[in-house]
Amino acid sequence: MEEPQWPEWVAKLRRTYLAGGASMFILHGNVADVVGSRDGEQYLIEPVSDFLTRRLFGQYDLVLHYDIGRGLRAFSAGDPKRLTRMNALLARLVGEQAELPRDPTQCLRLLDRVISLLLVSEEDRVRKTAVLFDYADFICPAEDRPGEHLAALLNWARSPVVRRVNLVFILLTESLARLHPILVQSGYTEEIFVPLPGQAERQTFIAQRFPGYREDAERLAVLSAGLTLANLDNMMRLLTGDAQSVAGQAKVAGPETKDDAATEEPAARTDTDVRLVEIKKGLMEAQCPGLIEFVEPKYDLSAVAGHAAAKDRLTNDARLIRRGLLDAVPMGYLLCGPVGVGKTFLALCYAGAVGIPCVTIRNFRSKYVGETEANLERILTVVRELGPVAVIVDEADATLGNRGASGDSGTSARVFAQLASQMGNTQYRGKVIWFLLTCRPDLLPIDLKRQGRCEEHIPLFYPETPDEIREMFLAMSRKAKLALDPNALPDFRNVPPLSGADIEGVLMRVRRESLLQNQPVGAALIEDALKHFRSARGPAHTLQWLAAIMECSDLRYLPETLRRDVEKPGAYEKLSQRLRELQLQEESGVL
Repeated sequence: MEEPQWPEWVAKLRRTYLAGGASMFILHGNVADVVGSRDGEQYLIEPVSDFLTRRLFGQYDLVLHYDIGRGLRAFSAGDPKRLTRMNALLARLVGEQAELPRDPTQCLRLLDRVISLLLVSEEDRVRKTAVLFDYADFICPAEDRPGEHLAALLNWARSPVVRRVNLVFILLTESLARLHPILVQSGYTEEIFVPLPGQAERQTFIAQRFPGYREDAERLAVLSAGLTLANLDNMMRLLTGDAQSVAGQAKVAGPETKDDAATEEPAARTDTDVRLVEIKKGLMEAQCPGLIEFVEPKYDLSAVAGHAAAKDRLTNDARLIRRGLLDAVPMGYLLCGPVGVGKTFLALCYAGAVGIPCVTIRNFRSKYVGETEANLERILTVVRELGPVAVIVDEADATLGNRGASGDSGTSARVFAQLASQMGNTQYRGKVIWFLLTCRPDLLPIDLKRQGRCEEHIPLFYPETPDEIREMFLAMSRKAKLALDPNALPDFRNVPPLSGADIEGVLMRVRRESLLQNQPVGAALIEDALKHFRSARGPAHTLQWLAAIMECSDLRYLPETLRRDVEKPGAYEKLSQRLRELQLQEESGVL
């Protein structure tokens, strides 16, 4: 097999350093993962620091490694002879009895002394030296005031003498947001993003590490999108364990034939996809702990009652994605409307119609400086690799922040900038499909709602006509697994508009009464439940309803009677004025 090339981020680091672009590099992103590479006939997986030391800095005279847990040390990535030579050189520079420090302040002072000695001696000046800092954000965190640690790193980065000799510094951090902004924004440092492994890397990894799945490596590489190599290794070990378990059960069941033995290692492949999705879901959620949740859609758009125009639009878009015509679909959708209209259910059904995974973003905000931005960066890295994927942001008006937000040291503004940049990146059109769900679209910043980001604004409303209410009752009964005879439904002509959540609540009351009275579900029970049911309504509900109308990007999404009203001259102006009145009442605390 042809020897694989190094990852692009390694090649970029090497090119930039050899061109004299920088001597201090900040590696961020997937730095906690392992790197796979071939060493002769052997395929190795090793941490990033080991990989750099062995492959990129393999000919260097001295490689120093520091992390706050193990302190400063000469580092050879497992080569004992090389380590001996490095320790001898280090002892000559700092003294035989010198104890290498663990404290970051003492470590940086000692390193400064070592660098000065290397630069003074003509003999040592030609020596190649690399210094690696794992967990660099622990040494120079974002929340620290500028101090000794920052000054030491900047001095080395800026030094023209350091830049002229073979001396390179590598700082590793999972997120730039956790590192001091002065260091990140310095013109003397170079940031190198370490992405999640691509499909080709995953395929090579599976084929080399798990030869029993070599023929299936391409398919498994596609299905494992978004996983780190470390988690991919865990996934494959679990799959291999399942296969061996199935093979063991087959042996207990009876003697195997020669043909059976030939297929033993990749056994149970017919169930591999189902098991893989289950394993991957757990690993991905562990990769972003508490930040995302994978939802497996159980329905497609045929399960949605009402919202005919919205269903038609989403069904056609799903068809385009399945045909690979990604340039014809929106970057995202804004689903809005009063509470209980089924915004989340519609988004999930769309994902089910396309046949793509669905991710909901949880609360990623943190009280620690830089952690909120780091959490969002981790989420976005994962969803980019997962594509095509539907990303659902519920209560979007409260989650996404605002460009002009203040009072939180600029965190909300930076979060907004990260999201806006990702949502507007047309490279991911049809691959990362955003669903912003809110009952208050008027509170969302216009920058996120503009064309080129969240392009299609779909308002949803309660069913109003008797036929629409009837359809919703039948749909909700199927969802609740309630045996409801369509012929047993009452006359809905005098029933006021009800939300899907209202109708589900009515059906739960009907079910309760049918069990207590030992009666089948019928028109009498439904009529009685409707007679006593009261839905929460008020000015806040009117505000949500008006905001949805004003947000609509296509009049065909509006119910026919409402569409006729808003098409009348001056209707939009009146609705806008009424909306503003309610907003002012809300701001003053009257609403």
